Amino acid sequence: MQPLDQPTLVFRSTPGRVAPLLVASFELPAFLLAGPCARWFARSFDVWWQTALVALVLGSALGQLSPAFLRWLETPFGWKLFGLACIPGGLVLDAALQARFGNTPGKALLGLRLITTDGHVPGFGELLRRNLKIWRDGLALGLPFISLATMARQGLRLRKGMQASYDKDEFLVSAGGTGWVAKAVFGAAFISLFSAILILDGVDRQDSGEASAMQEAPHSAWTNPVTGRMARIGPQWKLEVRAGTDGSVQHLFTQHSGRAAILFAHEETGGRALRQDAQALVDRLADRFDLADSYFAEFRGRHSWVGRGLHKKGPERVQLRIVEVDGKAWRVVVMQSPPAAYSDDLVQELSGALWDTVTPPPGPELAQRSQ
Repeated sequence: MQPLDQPTLVFRSTPGRVAPLLVASFELPAFLLAGPCARWFARSFDVWWQTALVALVLGSALGQLSPAFLRWLETPFGWKLFGLACIPGGLVLDAALQARFGNTPGKALLGLRLITTDGHVPGFGELLRRNLKIWRDGLALGLPFISLATMARQGLRLRKGMQASYDKDEFLVSAGGTGWVAKAVFGAAFISLFSAILILDGVDRQDSGEASAMQEAPHSAWTNPVTGRMARIGPQWKLEVRAGTDGSVQHLFTQHSGRAAILFAHEETGGRALRQDAQALVDRLADRFDLADSYFAEFRGRHSWVGRGLHKKGPERVQLRIVEVDGKAWRVVVMQSPPAAYSDDLVQELSGALWDTVTPPPGPELAQRSQ
């Protein structure tokens, strides 16, 4: 027996069309209207993963092109504001998927289906118009706390047997039967996605806190263990000391977001020419870097070799420099993720500070010759 408070859809014939009526009935219905809980879970799940996908794709594309965008994301509210801005894109994706496949994953797993009040499957334009109304009237543009109030308001309308304001006179959401396997899959997916959102939010809070702290932190002092000279290192860099494949001690400086790294090391020349040291380094790194450009040039009044190219397994830009000083071949290897302009200033500052510990800065005349 159907409960009296459960909305049931029956059809009444009228001249020229079939119109639905919402009535309370003990008859076997054509289908039941979905309740507020099922609709909330399905909508939340779909909005979360669709918005996340749009943010991932759009963020990656913008991050490759705009250093300013990357710096904005590192601000305390950058990622959150970007996520809110991507919700309309997620709703466009939702409309496209539903128009193409007839349903979305969240609604399909819970046995829900959207149709128009005259019984046909809505097209992309109708779905997009409805989703934009949901964004405004149901999600309150994604604004925290305000969206909770607007969703509660829509839920109360459904509990009273009314349509949601963005469905009124146009759309119906039916509730069909679904097995326990589908519900279990949805439950696992929902919990996993919600947990991932909480984890990423915690990571974002931590990263934002670290970024804010770094902006206020002073430079630290680092001493070259071979020359005894000191360099000032910006708070954006983390240092790791490790052993190279050639047995040398390497100092790896990594930018806090991982978008740049500088390797600083040296080895005894053993009487070899600079050309031999350069070729030996190229051979060691041949499996990782494709150096399309290399040349010899004067650097701070000394002979040096420079190599430039790309990482073979990624888009990272690489630049190498070798300078021979007092029987030692000092080298700096710089790797930068695109856009390189994001980290150019930091890389130039740190590279200069590291070279200061090997060979003093040039005088005005030498500086002009080395540029």
